Amino acid sequence: MRHLIAGFLMATIVTSMATQADARRGGGYGTAEQLIFVSPTEFEDETGPLALCHYVKTHSIIFVNVWRSLNGYALASNNCDSEQYYEFNAAELKGAQDDGMVPSDVPLQPKLSIKSLAEGFWGLGLLAAILAFAGLKLLAVQKRRSQRMAMMSQATPAAQSILDAMCHAAKADGYIAPSEVAMIKQAAEKMTGTTFAMDDVKRMADLAEEALDLKGYKRLVNGRTKPEQLDMMRGVLMVVAADGKLDGKEQVFVGGLAQAMGMDGATVQALLAEVVGGDAGGAAPA
Repeated sequence: MRHLIAGFLMATIVTSMATQADARRGGGYGTAEQLIFVSPTEFEDETGPLALCHYVKTHSIIFVNVWRSLNGYALASNNCDSEQYYEFNAAELKGAQDDGMVPSDVPLQPKLSIKSLAEGFWGLGLLAAILAFAGLKLLAVQKRRSQRMAMMSQATPAAQSILDAMCHAAKADGYIAPSEVAMIKQAAEKMTGTTFAMDDVKRMADLAEEALDLKGYKRLVNGRTKPEQLDMMRGVLMVVAADGKLDGKEQVFVGGLAQAMGMDGATVQALLAEVVGGDAGGAAPA
């Protein structure tokens, strides 16, 4: 791929083979070679007239262009719209200019225009926008969590985590049923000894995220002992069973929480039977 010296004879480049521009990709990172027109020349090869081109490489990550580097000049046919080129260094360019083969105003050291350079940088803007969006989303999640925790300030850290999981369970299917709010209110009052208004409990559930990834589930579970995790799962199962039906998204939430806890399906089934069968006596988790 790399080096080919172009020789000159009577305004014709004599060479056995032109270099082939290509693209390489691996592990999500890739490069693509490109020729950008600079100027016509008096040179020819067997394909016809050759133009002076910038030889650039565009670097991409997961198919998004993030960087463009200039590797020098090249000569190519069809006004640089070609997959083959001849490398063309500064000394050769100077000699060609002295011989009138290339316009004298072409700089010996190649430099991309702002427009050409920007075409290789658009991905950086996209990535920056994605990162900024992700950052704003994370800040919003953190703010909502802080608001929920402030409303549960009378509770112990373990009780806060359990109540937070119950709020997420209520929000999982996108609709917070009054029966679910009543169950969270009962649990909150038992764990804190404080009376909560129904509207405040509804607000706590509204502030929860509707969908969580594995990291989100782990945040709910983080720092909780195994007995506390069992209480958390009981509380969640009470909420999702409160309206008498188990929605598909609620099942996904229970499964995600169990995965984060490392809890097997048999334990979840036993806890659900306990909750639905009334073995817990309708009591909220301690």
